[in-house]
Amino acid sequence: MPSQTLGFSSFAEHARRYFVGTAMTPCLRFVSAAILKVDGRGLNACFDVIHQLNVRTPADVRAMLEQGGAGLATGTQLPGMVSRLVSELQVVNVERLLNSCGVSAEKVTVIGQRGPVCGREFWKQTGSATSIGDPAILAEATGLTVLDHFEQRDIAKGGTAHGLDVLPMWLLLTQAVDSISARPKIVVRLDHAIELFYLPARRKNRPIPPIAYRQLGPGFALLHMLQGLCDTDPTTTSIRPDELAELLNRLQVEQVSADSPHQLQTLVEGIVQEMPQLLRSSTTLNHTLESVWAETIQQQIAQHFPDSPEFAELIVLGRGARREKLVQQIADCFPGVTVTTEVQRGWISGAVGASIAAIFAALHVDQVSGNLPDLTGASAARVLGRITPGNPGNWRGVLGQMELAARQTMPLREAI
Repeated sequence: MPSQTLGFSSFAEHARRYFVGTAMTPCLRFVSAAILKVDGRGLNACFDVIHQLNVRTPADVRAMLEQGGAGLATGTQLPGMVSRLVSELQVVNVERLLNSCGVSAEKVTVIGQRGPVCGREFWKQTGSATSIGDPAILAEATGLTVLDHFEQRDIAKGGTAHGLDVLPMWLLLTQAVDSISARPKIVVRLDHAIELFYLPARRKNRPIPPIAYRQLGPGFALLHMLQGLCDTDPTTTSIRPDELAELLNRLQVEQVSADSPHQLQTLVEGIVQEMPQLLRSSTTLNHTLESVWAETIQQQIAQHFPDSPEFAELIVLGRGARREKLVQQIADCFPGVTVTTEVQRGWISGAVGASIAAIFAALHVDQVSGNLPDLTGASAARVLGRITPGNPGNWRGVLGQMELAARQTMPLREAI
């Protein structure tokens, strides 16, 4: 890991800055924005979400994006009009966010922009990332510098960009402390895909400790495709969750990308052929899948994550956090462990994705590598993001912060 990934020394440790992030939820229903107050710099920084907001994606734009995802997977480009519409929605959301939170645009350092996650299967074929959204529109409307295309630098170095959110998730959900007694946390992101994050304690002025990540395959992406095939029979059918879990293992569900329509369709066809009784009612489907998800999460954590020290908290994010029965099933698998959700933390739908975009932008300004090659498969760590300058005043301020960050040296105890 290069030295840029180490925490900075105490220069301007308490300097307060603001970063804005905007992103679209995996279900494409909302465009979200969040503003983060950042105290400190680099890996020692404290990131606090001080305001969040989302706007609903118009039905016609959502339909075009869903078609565009399939088009990208087959090699055809998404029309520029849709990219412009996404950016205009992000402009509206960011402007409303700043007006409602009382932070003027002059106080914001940069905006992190992430468009819909479409076409990753196409990215792997070409080796380049395709961003749905136009940063120039956002920069022109707000006057702020915009950073986007965070996946591209990782893919350019041979990575897959899967697991890229690990580092900003760690920074968002842990605090830099001096103590060696702090315990790790585990995050379950139950959304389009099911992902597990092992987040160790963060110590000041220390290199990044081992962070673990597991992708368990499609979650709600699979559920929604199966729901479209369900009968309208309101009665429920008893299906043992272990039978479905065994079938999913045989179909290699962990290797199925939630962003690949082709892989998803093949998985669905296998389920329909092997277990048609699962589709007799939507209620049966939901209950069985939720039970399988809870058991699979418990097994994967036990098999692949360190068991010492014991983790202090399990956090459920994504659409699954809004299903009380599912959250309770997960909690029952971990007696004695505190289980919280993004709802209990006061985060709206999509706020975590927008916050991660803001943290990626902050890492770029502080010249900190944003990818972990051991997890993404890249051959080297890289500072992530593409810059679109804002107005001259904002751009000069960003350049000054980047120049200052580049001149920092490692703390003496890290250089030994």
